[in-house]
Amino acid sequence: MTARSLRSIGIDCLPIDAFAWPDGKRCGVSVGWHVKVGALHARPPHPVALSEVAYGTTTALPRIIELHRRYEIPATFFLPSWVAEHSPALVDAVVEADNEIALHGVLHENVQGLGRTEQLELFARAASVLESRTGQAPLGWSAPSWGLRAETFDVLVSLGLVYDASLMEYDRPHRVRCGDAELIELPISTVLDDWALFGASLDAGSTFAAPAAHALEIWGEEFDGLRSVSGYFNSTLHPHLSGRPGRLKMLERLFRHMREFDDVWFGTCAQAAMHAKATLAGPGGDHVADH
Repeated sequence: MTARSLRSIGIDCLPIDAFAWPDGKRCGVSVGWHVKVGALHARPPHPVALSEVAYGTTTALPRIIELHRRYEIPATFFLPSWVAEHSPALVDAVVEADNEIALHGVLHENVQGLGRTEQLELFARAASVLESRTGQAPLGWSAPSWGLRAETFDVLVSLGLVYDASLMEYDRPHRVRCGDAELIELPISTVLDDWALFGASLDAGSTFAAPAAHALEIWGEEFDGLRSVSGYFNSTLHPHLSGRPGRLKMLERLFRHMREFDDVWFGTCAQAAMHAKATLAGPGGDHVADH
């Protein structure tokens, strides 16, 4: 079997040598919430599974927004455009609280099996909806279900996006290049994904759920580790999972721990990406073309 790497499929992840966090901070935190749609294509419809995922937007999301407001930690919501179309009040609440809304497909599609034309049509449709609802074109995207292709980066650049948040090679914001397409990459990790711990889902046929204390221990130690290496804590949380009341109490303890340090930078994914882009365009730095 031939070993494969990102480079072997035409993707290069490149560090930003001059990168440093704003204002002399030691590390960075972006709290990403990834909203699912769930079971919309099921035939016959699965009402209970639909209600399970709907909990994340109707019940959990206002509590999530309030938690972020209380600790002055902005959030990024990767939002399928179907949700934006059908829940305009949700979009307004997110934006009014100075959070970011980013691209996450139309119905949370895994694009691993889609060609360039299909991806372009899908992303253009989703981006148009988000822009019409928020008044601002989305600046970034994260791959639903971890699915992307090499040509996905070209599609994202062609639509004017600045960043991707799907890859895991480095601990800090860096560049990702595929052919002539180049974006800021905001690394994520399965370690900071709540699905492995809380991914009980009727839609997915899974019923396992760990105690919230396990998540606090794992995410707390990962934050401490990333802080020690000037890294970037970029989470993948799902409102219908981590938005449960007991888990929000756990997240409050995690936020309180993060707030104990005065050397931590907090910002949305867009803010992190624009800072990285400015670093590249600065004196002596590399350059990412404006999109």
